Amino acid sequence: MRESAGDLLRRGRKESHPLAQARLRAFYLYRSGQAVEYGQIAREVGYERHAVGQWFRCYREKGLEACLRVDPGGHKRESAIKGKVLEELRQRLSSPTGYFTSYRQIHLWLLEEHRIALSYEHVHRFVRRHLGAKLKVVRKSNIKKDAAYEEKYKKN
Repeated sequence: MRESAGDLLRRGRKESHPLAQARLRAFYLYRSGQAVEYGQIAREVGYERHAVGQWFRCYREKGLEACLRVDPGGHKRESAIKGKVLEELRQRLSSPTGYFTSYRQIHLWLLEEHRIALSYEHVHRFVRRHLGAKLKVVRKSNIKKDAAYEEKYKKN
């Protein structure tokens, strides 16, 4: 190892990603002589022995910087709802009239108006997570209720 134990410790304190912190701690334990075997290091940092072995192999082959790079994973794709359709959807969601009362309505609107075929789950997740919208429906009200009494009740 080219880095000193102190350098590894300082760098570990500055690192924000938990996995990179664990790797730096493992390298620090080895470099300082507190733990020599992968099993000991694994118990200290809370990861499997094989994972620690892979970290050290990565360090030997590619260096410290490569070991600290953490790949978030997943396959990032652009959403099918974008551009003009997205703006129109945002307007309809924030409009006091002509709003959607269900995610099924949004699903059908996308399919019929814009020919975007998505699953119900995809539409629900997109509207909730990306647009931050939660559909609200006005409660049913009795037709025979007295409006004057309701106003008087609200004032009290």
